[in-house]
Parts: sequence; C-alpha cells; structure tokens
Amino acid sequence: MTSTDPSSVRVDLDTNRVVITWRDGHESRYTGAYLRWTCPCAACRGHAPGQVEPPRFEDVRQVRLLGAGPVGSYALRFDFSDGHDSGIFSYEHLRRSCPTTRDDLDEAGEPVPGNADDAHA
Repeated sequence: MTSTDPSSVRVDLDTNRVVITWRDGHESRYTGAYLRWTCPCAACRGHAPGQVEPPRFEDVRQVRLLGAGPVGSYALRFDFSDGHDSGIFSYEHLRRSCPTTRDDLDEAGEPVPGNADDAHA
C-alpha cells in the first residue's frame, strides 16, 4: 500500500467534481476543468517534453465531466464535454497533481491569475 492507493473514488457529474480519498487519509478534490487541463495523454502533452503545447486553462475552464471509469486497478479515464477522452490518469499522476497540495492554485483548484499557462502538472 502506497500513498497513491485510493481507498475511495467518488465522481459527481452534477457538481463536475471527482473526490479521491487516499489510503493515507489525504483527500483530493478535482474539477472537470482541472482534470482536462492536466490531462497526461500524448495529444495534450506530446510523446516528448515540448512536443505539443498543452491546453491553456482558459480554453478548458467550462469543460465538464460526462463520465468516468477505471483503467485496470491503476488509473481512471474521463469523458469530457469537449469530446476529449483519451487520457489515462494514473493514480500516481492524480496524487502528484492534487490541487490541494499546489500553491499555484486557488481554493477552487483553479490557477492563480497569471500562472494559468505555467502551472501544468
């Protein structure tokens, strides 16, 4: 058991939020827009660093979650209202990008103005 093992995952499409409680007791809360912004897929990040320009937060601010599901026992996948659905969000990635442990985000998990293009996970 590691700090990247979830004890519960709650997806609430009505509030556009995902809440993960980790086995060490930490709770992470993600909005649909935040998850879309931090999507780790090759279309959003490229196959190598700097290969593609990741999405800007302003461009995905209104994106909502339409669905979610497990990928084996190591990750989640999400369906977004902008049609994007190719990201595999490993539990390691989700824990590392937890909005509550980042100082460049506000209380809602959104980038502090001026940091939106620099604050990618």
